[in-house]
Amino acid sequence: MQLNEHQREAVEHGDGALLILAAAGSGKTRVLVNRIGRLLEEGRAQPHEILAVTFTNKAARELRERLSTLVGPVGQDVWAGTFHGIGARLLRRHCDVLDYPSAFSIYDGDDQLRLIKEIVATHNLDDSTFPPDAIRAYIEACKHEAKVPGNGLSPRTDMFGSRAYEVFADYQKRLHANGAMDFSDLIVRVLDVFRLDPDLLAKYQRRFRYVFVDEYQDTNHSQYLMVSQLAAHHGNICVVGDDDQSIYGWRGADLRNILEFERDYGGAKIVHLEQNYRSTGNIIKAAQAVIGNNSERMAKKMWTEAEDGPAVRVYAAADEKDEARWIVDELIALGDERGKAAVFYRTNAQSRAVEEELVRRRLPYVIVGATRFYERKEIKDLIAYLRFVENPADEIGLARIINVPTRGIGRVSWDKIRAEATARGSTLWDILNDEQAEAGLGSAAKAKVGAFREIVRGWLNDRGEASVTSLLARIIEDTGYVSWLEGAGTDEARARIENIRELMTVSQNFDADFDQRELDPEEPDNGPVAAFLEQITLASEIDNYESREQAVTLMTVHLSKGLEFPHVFVAGMEEGIFPHSRSTDSGDAAIEEERRLCYVAMTRARKQLSLLYAVRRHLYGTTQFNFSSRFIDEIPADLIDKQRHAAATNATRIVHDDDWAPQQQRRDPGRAEVKKFETKDPNATYKTGMKVVHPMFGVGTVKKTEKSGDDEKLVVQFQRGGMKKLVARYARLEIVGGG
Repeated sequence: MQLNEHQREAVEHGDGALLILAAAGSGKTRVLVNRIGRLLEEGRAQPHEILAVTFTNKAARELRERLSTLVGPVGQDVWAGTFHGIGARLLRRHCDVLDYPSAFSIYDGDDQLRLIKEIVATHNLDDSTFPPDAIRAYIEACKHEAKVPGNGLSPRTDMFGSRAYEVFADYQKRLHANGAMDFSDLIVRVLDVFRLDPDLLAKYQRRFRYVFVDEYQDTNHSQYLMVSQLAAHHGNICVVGDDDQSIYGWRGADLRNILEFERDYGGAKIVHLEQNYRSTGNIIKAAQAVIGNNSERMAKKMWTEAEDGPAVRVYAAADEKDEARWIVDELIALGDERGKAAVFYRTNAQSRAVEEELVRRRLPYVIVGATRFYERKEIKDLIAYLRFVENPADEIGLARIINVPTRGIGRVSWDKIRAEATARGSTLWDILNDEQAEAGLGSAAKAKVGAFREIVRGWLNDRGEASVTSLLARIIEDTGYVSWLEGAGTDEARARIENIRELMTVSQNFDADFDQRELDPEEPDNGPVAAFLEQITLASEIDNYESREQAVTLMTVHLSKGLEFPHVFVAGMEEGIFPHSRSTDSGDAAIEEERRLCYVAMTRARKQLSLLYAVRRHLYGTTQFNFSSRFIDEIPADLIDKQRHAAATNATRIVHDDDWAPQQQRRDPGRAEVKKFETKDPNATYKTGMKVVHPMFGVGTVKKTEKSGDDEKLVVQFQRGGMKKLVARYARLEIVGGG
């Protein structure tokens, strides 16, 4: 593919800030590669003077590989990686500024939660009033904004906020004591390093002549600060993104970063890439029609020279089983092409019906984003062993493995060891490693602790010279982990053993690559175990995804970002599911993010797009009767091929002709038992006792109303959703009975 006019304009841009506003399928990676390649070929920068930040390791690998094809091996020397990968690289080099070891542990979400639970218990807090999950979400939200206790974050005055702040402060102290950081720290602590050592920041500002950021619309505030600081000296920052594909607001992404780029970088050049090279004309026109309903977006219009292709299929199913049957029937009709098809859904729970039908019809499939390999218990156990050997101060890792497999060190003994460590101000391993510190233990417990101490000492003695595979094999042998599983004799245990063997394959491949690496004199050589742990910890769900021949791909829409398939099926296109019920109760901004998510789903399809909704759906233990998604209504009728389930009699007929009428004119036949007395007026005042219908929660009764400025707040008791507090103008309620 030759560069088109606008792609060439971006590639040939000189110095200064550049925003490449790239519509879906517009060749942004090609532009990035060619722009970086041009800088290298013209001698305007050396590889190590270019920083390219991507959102997945897979994207970073693709960038380096394509650069190498374009300019040769020097393309591999560009600093390319994810935000967290680049952050970890900088912190390994300079964590002494923070009084951290270079081989610090990286805690995942499960590790975070374990530590928070310990702190909540230490503070004698009721975990029903102060749920660890909620405190973890509070901590993450603060770090996304680059705020931590003592640096930008002040205590709140409400009960939850004040206690959560205290837990947060203790959490940071415990992370430091454990020689550990969480994922968000890999950005926030880089900012701390730069703040504490301005000369170091100046060094990297001078070094990175050109800074590139992909998927800029999905950056949070801390990521924004990191790249803007690094680009401050030369001012050559090039960001690539599409505000129409900003779908990660729930994890801190700030759409303002891309919308306000011109304000942040006065005189910035903006190049629009609007020509789509991926999808057929009808898919493009349908997607453009949907996203055009968002108000918070930059002016642009995606287009294509491709032929129109088939219409967008919309299938109205009787229920989730009928939806799954229709999808699988169509997959079978694709023949050999079905290995190039994907089924998307808004929530993981929706995959069940499709999976069951695929199994029944004996079609192979692969699920992306199900329980990740590295999140399986046996894998996390062995990784915790490796992590503890690499960093004996890691108490969360030690707590996980101390009695796995069972070795007779029970809760009472463990609590005594913890108490001794606290009294001495020592680490747990310091106590375990000191025979004199075991006075409070019984003789049997002492023997068990002593046996554990001896095998750990052996691992620690070998860790400097051992490969990952040899150390892992020794841990498995010394602990009897596989023998322990074999003793169970169950199918589950055998599957877990197979997973362990696969982990050994992963480690063998890593060791082979590690032996061939070229050492960077600026990088600390922490050895293979530290490098291995960092690699697998920073891996995302999509990084290792590869399509399998004849296997259908199943995934949530969020995980589909950056992928494309000839055939795409989007299941569950219903109000309350897609858009999700949380967004329908949360205002226009939330609905607009759901619409962007729908746009992402639609633009993954190259040849055929199918959207499905079920009139009746069994989900989360309830039966739901939902309208079709408003996003279907937003597609022009002449672009749609309408199909539906037809039952044998009118009494059981699932879909009626008026299901294709505009949303505000339809009534779900599944709600036929509720007589409709009046139509909801936008300015209507709700009254206590009114009967209403919500897209997700079904029929309910208004229990309380309250005016708050221009808003009307309601308390509604739903038959299947329980008591809910709603803002009337966002709730999409339909009045079906007077009060």
